[in-house]
Amino acid sequence: MKKNLLTLTFLLLSYIGFSQDIKFKDDFVLIDGKECLKINDSDPNNVSILDLQGNEIVFLKFIHNSRYARLYTKITFLDQKLTFTSASYIFTKKLLIKKLLADNTLENCALNNEKVEKFVLKYDENVERN
Repeated sequence: MKKNLLTLTFLLLSYIGFSQDIKFKDDFVLIDGKECLKINDSDPNNVSILDLQGNEIVFLKFIHNSRYARLYTKITFLDQKLTFTSASYIFTKKLLIKKLLADNTLENCALNNEKVEKFVLKYDENVERN
């Protein structure tokens, strides 16, 4: 029993130690206390994620009561011209950044172009198909 408890404790500590702290302050996304991205969320249904130079890199749209689903998100990676839709994961800006970090699609405050396509394939539910 002690061995199981000790193993569980180490697993939890390692998870906590490797997770990154994501916070929003003013118009910035702070990852582990460092300004990493900018956010434009003046319209709550349309969120733009920008790099620190002000280039829009990701667009997040919340779509309500469409013919496809009651609520889903549509995420567009603008430079890569890739889009995906999701109804089971309602990607908030924080969840999207957390998933991008976990999949190493967002590295050193920039999108890894090679991993964006894999990210889209992984999370696309094709909600808007006819």
